Amino acid sequence: MPGSCQRIRLPSLTSVLKSTRANSADYPSSSSSSKRCNSSTHSSNLTRKQQHRIVVMGAAKVGKTCIISQFLYDKFNPRYKQTVEELHRGEYDLPDGSALTLDILDTSGSYEFPAMRSLSISSGAAFVLVYDVNDRESWYEVERLRNLIITQKGTKPPIVVVGNKTDIDESERQVEYEVTEMVVCEDWHCGYIECSAKDNIGIVPIFKELLVQANIRYNLSPAVRRRRQSLPSFTSAKGSKSPSHRGAFKRHSCTMT
Repeated sequence: MPGSCQRIRLPSLTSVLKSTRANSADYPSSSSSSKRCNSSTHSSNLTRKQQHRIVVMGAAKVGKTCIISQFLYDKFNPRYKQTVEELHRGEYDLPDGSALTLDILDTSGSYEFPAMRSLSISSGAAFVLVYDVNDRESWYEVERLRNLIITQKGTKPPIVVVGNKTDIDESERQVEYEVTEMVVCEDWHCGYIECSAKDNIGIVPIFKELLVQANIRYNLSPAVRRRRQSLPSFTSAKGSKSPSHRGAFKRHSCTMT
């Protein structure tokens, strides 16, 4: 992915609100017509934005976090660290001049908390289901997750199935490409990609395919988009900074080709 990516520290919602109120007191609107004009401009800007939540699911140790890390930050960490839940954000320019925001939810593969998994599914607009091509059981987990998603959502949302760890020796492969592709594409009518998060191969096509499944144009501008003002982070009822049940909220801004 061309261009630089970064994680941006988000200010607390309390500080943003205080700043907004202070500015409003110092600079009151001169007329009601000015208010209507500002409101109209703001409404126009909102109509030019698209926002979608992508939920990445799969068994433990299949490489979900590594795929997200390569896609957003061009980084790979070989050390395994169990994920509870982390929310990431990417912002991109679309060909028609509008903006696309992708909220990418990295979920736990251990599923000690069924209620959390159910909430993740209900909040998702599209899904990436990851398995390890060298672990047949992880493929069976993808089958179970797909059935669970369709049952809970009531309809089939955009889904891309991803076979990770193709960098490992072919003799160790337990899930055949041809059979899996036929099941996913012909029977399930979902997208299918094989990749290597370690070697950064096939990572961007995962998210391009997901946009195809969602009927969103994905030939995005190669220029790095202007970085936007950070959004408020989640806050607790007492006004203190809190990651909430979603875990750390991380953000970057770059462009996908």
